[in-house]
Amino acid sequence: PRSPDAKKMLQKMLSLPLCRSKGSSSLILRAAPRFLSSSIAPRSPCANGSRLDRGSFPAVSNAVAATSWHGLVSRQLSTGSSEEAYFERCKAEAEAGIAEAMFELGMCHLAGRGCPMDEKAAVDWYQRAADLGHMEAQYNLGVCHYYGRGISPRNPAEAVKWYQKAAEKGHTAAEYALGMCYEKGRGVDKDTNKAIEIFAKAADHGDAAAQFKLGECFYYGRSGLEENFEKAAQLFSLAADQGLAKAQYQLGLCHYYGQGVESSESKAAHLFLRAATSGHPQAEYQIASCYYSGRGVEKSLDKAVEWFEKAASQSHPVAQYSLGQCYYYGRGVAKDEDKALQFYRMAASQGHAQAKYWLGIILQQKQQSKA
Repeated sequence: PRSPDAKKMLQKMLSLPLCRSKGSSSLILRAAPRFLSSSIAPRSPCANGSRLDRGSFPAVSNAVAATSWHGLVSRQLSTGSSEEAYFERCKAEAEAGIAEAMFELGMCHLAGRGCPMDEKAAVDWYQRAADLGHMEAQYNLGVCHYYGRGISPRNPAEAVKWYQKAAEKGHTAAEYALGMCYEKGRGVDKDTNKAIEIFAKAADHGDAAAQFKLGECFYYGRSGLEENFEKAAQLFSLAADQGLAKAQYQLGLCHYYGQGVESSESKAAHLFLRAATSGHPQAEYQIASCYYSGRGVEKSLDKAVEWFEKAASQSHPVAQYSLGQCYYYGRGVAKDEDKALQFYRMAASQGHAQAKYWLGIILQQKQQSKA
């Protein structure tokens, strides 16, 4: 839940003069002048109302594909029942017409809890619960229609319909998904002004993904909003406080470059480390660079190599190149030309120009040594 101060700050931030977007007669929020990854997807709802982290564009791909449901498991453990017993209880209550049980039964079928995984059966139960007005079921049903999971063919327009129903009940992930649909024109006519309006509503309701998305719009000056680093940083901060790794990384960049916030290498490094600990590859590279150069943290080549390796394992080309340099010169690791060559190859295969150069140097040296 957001603190009253956070809510007031967001409301104040969004209480901006209205202006007309270029080439459009509709009104949008005006920000003062002047950065997902990519957009992020709605989290999948769990049985106890908790949420999984988000991946990319509107989807509950985690919800659809996951074989482990933390919310569902915790409820079973709290009642001391097995997965099979939980499934049977949900089934009995669902057949008695209880909407919440219908939703839970759909979750069981989706994750294979107490029954074989069956996406079609999950959709059937979501549909029944959604028809009775169950908010989470409406959202999940929208996701299934959007991706064609348990339904064929996929139907973005039908997804928008169910996102809208759930959003009207205050489901923040549905609001975010609906905003993404309007922004991309998927299942509905493209309308960036409408998208911003929905993102702002979801952000005000405390949705971290929407806060981050709106922050990106201010940072880059997208979707009709004028560039404003200060408002972007405030929104990134709200999302970062909720543990969103992408927001922590982006806020770290703001502090590193002094964009909308005070310039502070130590704060930037702290935020990079938080995001890196969650597995964010760009943050892993950035904190490695901080340790390598001693910017914002005490210099440590050992820690630099550790984080370069983590980022390199996620195919980060600059981290792969940097790791090659560490092995070539023996910085933080024993000098090893063969390992350097290995990492140069990895980075070069992704188009890294300097890695290609060093790869050529080493191969040429090897050829000359054989001559």
